[in-house]
Amino acid sequence: MKNKTDFLILLLAVSCGALVANIYYTQPIIQYISDDLHIPSNVSGLLTTLTQIGYGAGLFFLVPMADLYKSKRIIILLLGVTILSLVGALFSTNGMLFLFVVTIIGIGASAAQMLVPLTMKMVPKEQVGNYIGKVMSGLLIGIMVARPFSIAVTDWLGWRMVFLFSLFFLVSILLLLLKFLPNFEVESNLGITYPALLRSMVRVLKETQPLQQRAFYHACIFATFSLYWTVMPILLRSESLHFSNNEIALIGFVAIAGALLTPYIGKLADKGYIFFMTNVSMGLVILSIFLLFFVRDHSVISIALIVISGLVLDIGVAGNMLLGQKVIFSLNPAIRNRLNGLYMTIFFLGGAFGSWIGSYSYYQFSPETALLFAIAFPFFALIVHISKGNRAFTKAIG
Repeated sequence: MKNKTDFLILLLAVSCGALVANIYYTQPIIQYISDDLHIPSNVSGLLTTLTQIGYGAGLFFLVPMADLYKSKRIIILLLGVTILSLVGALFSTNGMLFLFVVTIIGIGASAAQMLVPLTMKMVPKEQVGNYIGKVMSGLLIGIMVARPFSIAVTDWLGWRMVFLFSLFFLVSILLLLLKFLPNFEVESNLGITYPALLRSMVRVLKETQPLQQRAFYHACIFATFSLYWTVMPILLRSESLHFSNNEIALIGFVAIAGALLTPYIGKLADKGYIFFMTNVSMGLVILSIFLLFFVRDHSVISIALIVISGLVLDIGVAGNMLLGQKVIFSLNPAIRNRLNGLYMTIFFLGGAFGSWIGSYSYYQFSPETALLFAIAFPFFALIVHISKGNRAFTKAIG
């Protein structure tokens, strides 16, 4: 039984990573795609923006549907749509068509967030944090490996091969999910309509304080994460540092190791150290950005600081995301997918803002300004979290 559970958790982790990676493949290779498809420079930014908009729309409008219908059916359908869209991207010769299919790819990628809550139905309650940590490791590795992978493959084989690889990978995952993913029953009350489901999300957000708090914390953390990976490739390619694409890709791959520690944070969460580990996670994100202020050149010391920064950032981000999901998944099972959809939508908006403010502040002001923003987000979240903890402690002993 344990071997079967471990296999299913591994399948969930790999599936989540493979799906969500599609949102980030285009980010570092926009120039190559735009040149090949003759997309104007003032429109090329939509290559990543539309994918993210599609993903955000899927999080809000599709993920909550798993509270109404069996998750497996929706997941398989979205995977099929994503696969067809990848075929369209692979063979596209028209810029407008490509912009359309990457939007659909983003929508399909939201299926990853229907897979994560299924962990709760597969594992013992006392080990939820550990197993969610394993699934989230897969998801975060997918996010982090996407950019360096697409850079490396584009350099060697051309940008279309990135989509060909993703196509083959997702077809394999589709077949595995069809065969092995259990067809769990819906836990919510029957009879609610889809429009009523969407309306209920406003009430869920308004009435669920733990969701509000954890979504805010991770919106701040993910803003820094997105800012970091938006600004870092630009910074590393600058004249003072002069890193090659392959070196940037290698640094990205090395930093992935940080996400592998997520299950250990999950075990601590299972033991009740959620407040403490939240503070640690936020502190690690702050430290990761602080280290970059000492990167000045292409020296061994600077390379070491960059690698350590990436590792520490990934541990902090992965840990905080896991802790948030541990909290919200412990709430009402009947609205679990709505909770997760809201949580993901809110922090994803934080990530989109982080990408924008990072790029804007870097070009309009300086790299240091961008890094100051990157520190400010988690610092603010940490202050709010500590103050809420202190108020709760004061109330408890009062």
